[in-house]
Amino acid sequence: MAPIGTLNGPMANSRNYKVRVVAQFLGLELNTTPDFVMNVDNKTEEYIAKFPTGKVPAFEGANDFKLVDSSAIAYYVASQAGSNSPLLGQTAEETAEILQYMFFAEADFMPALAGTVYPLLGYMPNVKPSQTYSEEQLFRFLGVLDTILLTKTFLVGERITIADVAFTCDLAMAYTTYLTLEDRKKFRNVTRYFKTMINQPAFKAVVGDVTLCVKRVEAQPSANASKKAAKAEKKTEKKPAEQPKKAEKKAKEVEEDEEEDV
Repeated sequence: MAPIGTLNGPMANSRNYKVRVVAQFLGLELNTTPDFVMNVDNKTEEYIAKFPTGKVPAFEGANDFKLVDSSAIAYYVASQAGSNSPLLGQTAEETAEILQYMFFAEADFMPALAGTVYPLLGYMPNVKPSQTYSEEQLFRFLGVLDTILLTKTFLVGERITIADVAFTCDLAMAYTTYLTLEDRKKFRNVTRYFKTMINQPAFKAVVGDVTLCVKRVEAQPSANASKKAAKAEKKTEKKPAEQPKKAEKKAKEVEEDEEEDV
């Protein structure tokens, strides 16, 4: 079977995984870009001409169809297996449920996860009140998902759908960088669900073995913070050379005052 198109973007990325896992589940061939360099390749004139937003991943179909946003791409790829694609809804209700969980993952869960983990990884400023609030939201959404999965193996119906693929890829960052064993015990249903999904052959073929978090990632200085620290250090280095002159001037002023008093 000929490739259905090319997925542009870094390979080791949860959004990239989402599309490739869908293709793997359905036995669809998909070209990839192993040498893609973020913030370089997606800023070229050629890339911007095809994908004006510069977003990654971006899909270019064999029929020249172009699409950005990982969830939209994953959904399109799932549809390439035909109207009876096993990953898509078979009724209007199932389709609506699938979209509900995909939107929940993208609009609620991922922003909370990013706000919790990104400051620690140095991807954004680490403002403690904001990071703490994001963590509270993250645990709240995990609690919601844990309740939903109390009596379910998968999110929609009795089979894996694209909603499961999308949510599992989004959960991966949480389970590998932040959720320790103690955290995972609090969300047993989500943990059971996550392990069930990552052990599917299609996931293993794309993502490989997933190592669960042992210790939470520690805070790293953001790029801006590092620059400010370097500037401050540079200023500090200059000050000692100026201090003798100031001290000498001050001593002279004191001496003159003493002479006046006499």
